[in-house]
Parts: sequence; structure tokens; C-alpha cells
Amino acid sequence: MDRRKIDVALSTLLIILSVIILTNDNLVEGGAETDLSSMFLPRVVASLIIIFAATIAIQSLIKLSQGTQPEGSEIIITDGFSGIFIYIGIFIAYWLSVPYVGFLVATPFVMFAVAMLLGGRNWVPIIATSIVTPLLIYYGSREFLRVFLPTWSL
Repeated sequence: MDRRKIDVALSTLLIILSVIILTNDNLVEGGAETDLSSMFLPRVVASLIIIFAATIAIQSLIKLSQGTQPEGSEIIITDGFSGIFIYIGIFIAYWLSVPYVGFLVATPFVMFAVAMLLGGRNWVPIIATSIVTPLLIYYGSREFLRVFLPTWSL
């Protein structure tokens, strides 16, 4: 699979989505209104996405128009994509389960599953990291950011 064609397609999609963000004022409801408006940061990020996506797309289009053969890094080997689909399945299950079982229950299981999927072998550090990291994130977001993550609702 030629990575240059994928670069052009994804860059085009990113540019279209960024233009929607730049032109639509109804994307933010409520929030903290500042002198710069609540859409200032999303518009800055959208502008940067347009710039970076355009540079990637232009480079890929130039190489495609010249008709040069893809180099080693420009070819995507599609063998062994089953791990990616399992990874996506884990995160879809996580996304669907967090509202019901909460952040503190679902996140350690997902972290452990991803570590095993990536070939983790040391059980003690994996389990410790899978438990300590969500606890620190939950405490930090609640105490310092005042963002309340989902809790158990069953």
C-alpha cells in the first residue's frame, strides 16, 4: 500500500474538518468566555492542522505527480493488522464501559490489556502501573483541575 496516497487522503480530510472548525461559531456552548472568545484555542489548533496537513499533502502530491517509485518508508506492509483491530476493540469497549463502571474501574483493565497486547512480560510493574496511574490521574483531575471523571453507576 502506498503511504503517499494515504497521506493525501488523510490530509484532505484533516483540512476539511479544520475549515469546519474555523468557520463554524456554534461548536462551543457555554464554557468560560474570555476576551479572545471560547473558540480561540480550537481555531489556533485548526490553523496549525491545516498548515501541517498541507505540507504533508504537498510533499506527497509532488512525489505522486513525478511518478517515482515508493521508497522503503513509503510502503505500508498490511500483514499483521489483527493487533490493531484488537486495540481498537479494547478502546471501543472502554469508551462504552466507562459511563457504567467508572474511570477507576475500567482504566486499569484497559491499561493491563493494552500492555499484554503490546507484549508486556513483567506482571508486577504492569499491574502496579495499571492501578497507580489511574489513581493519580483521578486524584489530579479532581483536586487540581476540578474535572470530575465518571464514577461507578451500576
